[in-house]
Amino acid sequence: MSEDKRAPKRRGVTRFVTGGLAVIGGLVVLGLAAMGLMSVLGSKAAREKKEIESSLVTSVKRGDVGIEVIETGKVQPRERVEVKSKVAGSVEKVFVEEAQRVKRGQLLLRLDATDYRREVDRCQSDVETAKLAVEFAALSLDRRKKGLESRGVSAADVEFAVNDLQAKKVAVDRANVALAGARDKLRYTEITSPLDGTVIEKGIRVGEVVTPGVQATFEGKPLLTVADLSVLVVKADLNQIDVAKIKLDQVVTLTLDALPGKLYHAKITKVAPASTTPKGKDVDVFPVEATLTDADILIKPGMSADVRIHIETRAGVLRLPLEAVVKDAGKMWVWKLIPDAKGHDRMEKVEVKTGARNDRDVEISSGLDEGQRVLIKPASAADNEFKG
Repeated sequence: MSEDKRAPKRRGVTRFVTGGLAVIGGLVVLGLAAMGLMSVLGSKAAREKKEIESSLVTSVKRGDVGIEVIETGKVQPRERVEVKSKVAGSVEKVFVEEAQRVKRGQLLLRLDATDYRREVDRCQSDVETAKLAVEFAALSLDRRKKGLESRGVSAADVEFAVNDLQAKKVAVDRANVALAGARDKLRYTEITSPLDGTVIEKGIRVGEVVTPGVQATFEGKPLLTVADLSVLVVKADLNQIDVAKIKLDQVVTLTLDALPGKLYHAKITKVAPASTTPKGKDVDVFPVEATLTDADILIKPGMSADVRIHIETRAGVLRLPLEAVVKDAGKMWVWKLIPDAKGHDRMEKVEVKTGARNDRDVEISSGLDEGQRVLIKPASAADNEFKG
């Protein structure tokens, strides 16, 4: 009987606990829902109050837009000569070093001339022999002429002697030509500077053998390279569109990677009359040369330079940074910022017409007024028309 009385009491406790837990669970769910709702409302309010980052906002300004052709070039001396040899031989002595200044006609190096002196001596002997042959042929002709008068020789013999004398004289001329050639070769063993300048490359040492013609050494290197460093130029290759804008004496500004913070000036002094195809490429280019007007000793041949060729300046026009203008469906657009009644900015997509541009700014021909604010969206837009 005692067991039957206790059983119902336990079932009542169970129902009470279960019901309490259900109520508590419901309150927890309601609490979480309320917190979620507050979070959503709070984040919405935060988004509404969030301001556009100032670094992504620019304004339409009035100013100059300089139109430029921009390319990468290389600094080179205006006059540069690779010294080669006209004759073969081993190097007997080199008289100069790299960075040494030289004068036109100054001796740079000398080849072993032993074989060439022997050739001169041999050719000199051939000339003397030929002259002796002329003397003998002349004497023989005189004798035959006298014999013809006394009827001792025939007229044919005299004619033969005349012809022989002429042949011997031609042989003297040939011997003299050979002697002159031998003397030239001997003279070529002493190699001199073709211009006033500086030795910028030395590719030969004493004892090495040089070859004549196009190659100076067996490796194809020049013996020496002499350059006039008093006048430096920068050479760049332009495409057919840009070269059509270039004229002689146009102003050029240069910046060099090796000399940060320095700005140099130059003028266009040469524009290629026809295109060329660089080795290893299949695109035609037009070489252009600009002479530096304020070069200093810091600039070295071979340095790369950013070349800006000034074409013209559009003065006092409305302009925006390139990043603020995007291209979509063949049209130009900007995101104009318009403040609402609460002082918050809203964005409006506005079509604009563009004009001149360079690598920094673009002219706004219509669609915006001076002072209007524009969003750079994004700072480096993938669809930006001017993205390089």
